[in-house]
Amino acid sequence: MSQIRLDLPQLQVKLLINALRSLKVGGSVVYSTCSLSPMQNDAVVENAAVIAEHEFGTKCFEKSLIRLQKHLAPTKLGTFAKNSQRGILVLPNLRSNFGSMYVCKLQKSAYKSKM
Repeated sequence: MSQIRLDLPQLQVKLLINALRSLKVGGSVVYSTCSLSPMQNDAVVENAAVIAEHEFGTKCFEKSLIRLQKHLAPTKLGTFAKNSQRGILVLPNLRSNFGSMYVCKLQKSAYKSKM
C-alpha cells in the first residue's frame, strides 16, 4: 500500500476539523466517503470530533440519518451495515452497481474560545 493511501485518514481528519471549525453554532456538515474502511469512516469522524473539541473548543454531535435510510431502503441500491457507530454505511450491491457509501452528518453545538 502506498504512503499516500496510508496517510489518507489523517488528511480526512484535517479536512473535517476545518469544516467543523468554519461552522456557526447550529450549522451542519456532511462527511461522506465511498470507502468500506472504518479507518476512513467512523474513525475519521471520531478523531475529528475529539481533536476539534480539545484543540479548538468546537463541540459537535451526530445528527440522525434515519430519514435518509428510509428514502434509500425502498430503492434496494444496497443494504445497510449494522456495525457503523457514527454514520450509515451502505454496502456495495453488484446487481444495482452501487456502493459503498458512508455518510455522517455532524452539527456544531458549541464553541468555547481558547484562552
